[in-house]
Amino acid sequence: MKWLMTLCCLTMLVSGCASVVSETAICDATAASRTDHAAALAEDGGDKSVVTGALLIRQIDAACQ
Repeated sequence: MKWLMTLCCLTMLVSGCASVVSETAICDATAASRTDHAAALAEDGGDKSVVTGALLIRQIDAACQ
């Protein structure tokens, strides 16, 4: 029983630490992908995917400014 409680506590600690996200890292890491996605949508995306993709890119770009 002690082993199970220890395992649960360690799992909670690790999951708590792993949930910390760096906004700067996400923005920097996705900048090129967002640009490539926008170009692909413009080149061969259907109407709906262009609209939804463009909205998503604008939202992420706004958050990363």
